[in-house]
Amino acid sequence: MVIRLDRAAPLQPQLYDQLKASILTGATAPGTRLPSSRALADQFAISRNTVLIAYEQLLAEGYLETRPGAGTFVGTALPAGAEALPGDAAAGSIPHPPPRLSRYSERLRGLDIDSLTRGGGLRYSFHYGTVSAADFPADTWRRLLLREIRRRAGKPYLYENPQGLPELRAALSDYLSRARGVRARPEQILIVNGSQQAVDLALRVLVDPGDAVVVEDPGYSGARLACEAIGARLLRVPVDAEGMDTGRLPPPEAGARLAFVTPGHQFPTGGVMPVSRRLALLDWAGRGGTVVFEDDYDSEYRYEGRPVESLQALDRSGLVIYSGTVSKVLSPGLRLGYMVLPPDLVGPFLHAKQLTDRHTASLDQAVFAHFIRDGHFERHIRRTRRRNQRRRDVLVAALQAAFGPAVEIQGAKAGMHVVVRFRDIPSALASSVAEAAALRSVGIVPAEMAGERAEGRAGFLMGYAALEDADIRQGVALLHEAVQSFRRGGEG
Repeated sequence: MVIRLDRAAPLQPQLYDQLKASILTGATAPGTRLPSSRALADQFAISRNTVLIAYEQLLAEGYLETRPGAGTFVGTALPAGAEALPGDAAAGSIPHPPPRLSRYSERLRGLDIDSLTRGGGLRYSFHYGTVSAADFPADTWRRLLLREIRRRAGKPYLYENPQGLPELRAALSDYLSRARGVRARPEQILIVNGSQQAVDLALRVLVDPGDAVVVEDPGYSGARLACEAIGARLLRVPVDAEGMDTGRLPPPEAGARLAFVTPGHQFPTGGVMPVSRRLALLDWAGRGGTVVFEDDYDSEYRYEGRPVESLQALDRSGLVIYSGTVSKVLSPGLRLGYMVLPPDLVGPFLHAKQLTDRHTASLDQAVFAHFIRDGHFERHIRRTRRRNQRRRDVLVAALQAAFGPAVEIQGAKAGMHVVVRFRDIPSALASSVAEAAALRSVGIVPAEMAGERAEGRAGFLMGYAALEDADIRQGVALLHEAVQSFRRGGEG
């Protein structure tokens, strides 16, 4: 066998790699007797321990075998054909047919999954869904985290309840009742890794390929893509200024298994569903036996009056799943969300959750429970609501000052983003406008990327929760420069 050692690098890994490659390529055939560790060490003037360690690792992995009184040999029980592998086998470049993918994976290949994470990284990023690092209550969270770590000191680390820590579910039960009117006993609450896992679990538990699912049009692309990935048949219901148009729901006999809605603050348009439509939706669901998934993703941020009551609070048939998350009010990095399930669905969802990831990170759950019980959560929401209202006001004022009547702003009463439509830029140019803005370090998202259909005018989602006042003004000024060549009639 040919072995070349670089004295400037560690010797034992080199010896191991070259011996293994010689065996895999067939240069050293099965059953070949290797030199003794002493003889090989003398041959290359290296430590015998270096050879022994390499031999022991190869023995442990089955490349070598020992015969009492005879020495060390290349294993004779290697997988069939191993001796015929080409010389670059160790690099993993052996030609082979691609692995066979499931139908689920094949459907994923045709979907624009990356659209869920585009838009960040620019100096003036108005990407929706991002939050300010300065708003995170770092000192309080750190103090509660250290307190929880000390409390757990000396105790064994165990797999926790897959449904979520009892103390967090109890704290959420109280909070959701006060803040959103949600009727939720702790045993109805399931802790999940953000709202996207809640969507995924609902589809796994309730929908088979080919089943009908109602979605808002336009609506949250994360729900729509998950439906398409699982093979559901989408029934799109248009939205207007008051959210989903319940007068255009499919007939109950269409057999929809699930309906995704954002009644508290429709995504992406910002409409709020009035009680008449909420009751109509619940009546429709009851007649068809359809489960309604209420995504209450940023309900805490309402700037005119108090937050509207949840859809689940009106449900008397046990058909509404309520879903919330801390991604918008604390940080997307925490991956903490929660579902309030009808009693009959708790068991099936719990089993699906347990098979998915066993349980959500328990340390973060414990800290969040303290954060709620000690009153920090509601104080934090009040503080960030004021800050985001100010940011919204700055953005709206800057857009109106820069563009005047050429822009129409929608969805400013709640949430963390607005929809901005340019009356003098055609919708076909929206992507080009976004690219031109990006060259000036301004990030905006064309409305159609969020699932909204073009209406003849270029529309964009502009989030404001991650930017401070000066950056908002500067970002709008740079946007004004970027869009001039696209506008019909110049300044209008």
